[in-house]
Amino acid sequence: MKKILLSLTILFFVFEISQAQINLIGMNNNFGSGTIDVVKWQALDASTIETYPTDLEAYYMGSSVFDAYNSNYYLTGIAANSGGLFSFNSKTNTQTMLDYTAFSNITEIDMSTGKIYNLSADSVGYFSVNEYDITSGTDSILGVVSEPGIQGIIVEATCFDSNNGILYYIGYDTVPSTCLYSIPVRNTDFSFSKTTLQTAGAYSNFLGVNYDNVNNRIFALNSVFDSTGSITDFNVVEINTTSGEVSVRGQLNDYPYFVAGSSSFDQNTGSLLWVGIDTNFVQTMIVFNTNDNTYQTGFVPGSVSEIVCDNNTFAQNAYPVTAINEKTSESFGIFPNPATKKINIEISNISDDLVLNIYNLNGIVCLTERISRLNTELNIESLKQGIYILTLQDSKSLQKAKLIVQ
Repeated sequence: MKKILLSLTILFFVFEISQAQINLIGMNNNFGSGTIDVVKWQALDASTIETYPTDLEAYYMGSSVFDAYNSNYYLTGIAANSGGLFSFNSKTNTQTMLDYTAFSNITEIDMSTGKIYNLSADSVGYFSVNEYDITSGTDSILGVVSEPGIQGIIVEATCFDSNNGILYYIGYDTVPSTCLYSIPVRNTDFSFSKTTLQTAGAYSNFLGVNYDNVNNRIFALNSVFDSTGSITDFNVVEINTTSGEVSVRGQLNDYPYFVAGSSSFDQNTGSLLWVGIDTNFVQTMIVFNTNDNTYQTGFVPGSVSEIVCDNNTFAQNAYPVTAINEKTSESFGIFPNPATKKINIEISNISDDLVLNIYNLNGIVCLTERISRLNTELNIESLKQGIYILTLQDSKSLQKAKLIVQ
């Protein structure tokens, strides 16, 4: 069976966020054993590469997802005498093979619940939205999207909003127009909506679609073609989920080609990563910082593919805190949130020893303030963009909330 071979680049990149590391996981073809290895490394340090052999001989391209909350890497794998859902835990480095076989190569995961969602083309003009709950082993079809005449669905064109439970897909309708499909998967009744994208040219496609769960934004790679099918522009774009407006964040015409299955998004640094191919057909990894629209590139070692970012730190801090914030929202509030320069802290009761602390995701205190009023305005211009944990503590209680700085 032919193996799927892609490549990954180790990148040396200094982020403004204090020495942030981008942790990556992928699959690498082992030419010596004839099987496929799991590879872990940090994009900032080539010396951190770790290799873990598996029995897999092949896998579905584009089927990899990462359960960030539990540190589990999944993809549909095929071994000599079996196949199913391959699982690798990035903390314990243990691996298992589950019996689940209904994965497709159009797959996403909800970081806040661990449930897996995929799209599958049932017949011409119809594609189903499927949910798999690994904990219970339950596999179900949530609903079917009908677009008569449309043949198949596009790979590498989905992303997931784990804050609101929305599966996004970029595909065509019957016009045909390029549309952003929005599918709220947590609702009891199945529904979907679509927004026509305002594309830059008459001919274009969108791949490498990823969701920024810090700022609630969609980023993608957009190829623009002329009438002969030649690429005229290759852009990093942001897509407005309401209006369908496509905004160019950066132009990378030196890298007009994209290696399928190689895109990922690091939630902590706001970085979009993918393996690009330049005009000389040389592969390189590109790390695009969506905070300032700059990018860096690096060489590709080996044949690593099915790359995901290990966003465990982000998920552990963001989603449990969300639940705490909802539970304690009657005790204090943060306005606005997300914020840029200032926030207002409103509380219902004052104690003599009430202290406010703001922590980054590494647990470092970035700002401290003693609270003595029911309404306090706080300057946060010293904080960089990202997610923070805000605490209010006195001798009797500790309350937490999530603060997003843009």
